[in-house]
Amino acid sequence: MKPINLEVDQSLSDSQAAAEHYLKRELYELVRLEPAVFEFLQAGSLDGLWYWDIENPAVEWMSPSFWTLLGYDPAEKQHLAAEWQDIINPDDLQLALQNFEKHCQAPHHPYDQVVRYRHKDGSTVWVRCRGIAIRDANGKPIRMLGAHNDLTPLKRTEQLLREKNRQLEKLAREDYLTSLYNRRAFYEHFESQLRISIRERLPISIALIDIDHFKQINDSLGHQKGDEVLCTLARLLEANSRDSDTLARFGGEEFIVLMFDADRQDGLKAAERLRQCVEESAMAQTSLTVSIGVSSHQQPDPVSGDIDAPRLCNRIIAKADQALYRAKRAGRNKIAHFDDDTCEDHICDTLARSLTQQAG
Repeated sequence: MKPINLEVDQSLSDSQAAAEHYLKRELYELVRLEPAVFEFLQAGSLDGLWYWDIENPAVEWMSPSFWTLLGYDPAEKQHLAAEWQDIINPDDLQLALQNFEKHCQAPHHPYDQVVRYRHKDGSTVWVRCRGIAIRDANGKPIRMLGAHNDLTPLKRTEQLLREKNRQLEKLAREDYLTSLYNRRAFYEHFESQLRISIRERLPISIALIDIDHFKQINDSLGHQKGDEVLCTLARLLEANSRDSDTLARFGGEEFIVLMFDADRQDGLKAAERLRQCVEESAMAQTSLTVSIGVSSHQQPDPVSGDIDAPRLCNRIIAKADQALYRAKRAGRNKIAHFDDDTCEDHICDTLARSLTQQAG
């Protein structure tokens, strides 16, 4: 803002008047002569005005609407800067003071920030606080004129939207029935962990778990009972997996466990532990058992460049699926590990392509 004299003559030269629209000149004249017009503009577009005497910084005039916004009776408040400085967020006060100093030193630096005030009832009120320094003929700041806008409804809406987005993200990654990771979330985590395992040359294993004769449970006891079995099994598998393992419902009656830093032997031990805990649980009263297929991967040599993680993930899962098929053929309630000398490699390639198509 250009330096002005507080007692400057309000008249305009003929050339200035010609350059301005007559309605603008008329409006400015109304604001100057009619206090009601000024009050209307303030009430209609702002949530408070303030005018600060920089030369006497303890004194600051605050319009009544500002105190009303914060739940106070304006008659209770004095026109002192300390009145609002006691109820503003300390971090926001520091930001406002920093911007004030910068604005005083460089007029082009905006005095404009969103700050938090403590309402009389203890709640938070978000306010956009803007201002402009009034300078004397030498450019020295002598006053500060500012305006407030209440952003609290907007901030509350933003917070609600963030919460809704978090809920939607959770629903997008969570199996609706068991509250475990769903297939999509498992793939995302698997790809991330696989990249780390290859970079660090650490083994990684997965166990694909399928409930034996699950269709008979649905047919004989009903789908509601089948859902109860799935939920109970999910909790049982959670309780018997390592904290570092990632458990997900892969689809239907299939579950999948990702075991980081677990080689072939570790994967088989974990699979047997899970199979045995199901066999020995109260679920055994319904003759419930599971078959488990395990596959493992460890990068023998460092990899230069990026890897095709999605394709490799699907291939590892396809190998576990082949091992699961072997466990089923062996009589169910068994575990099996994929071994290149006992499983058809071309079958794994076909399954991997199918999984890739499903993921896409």
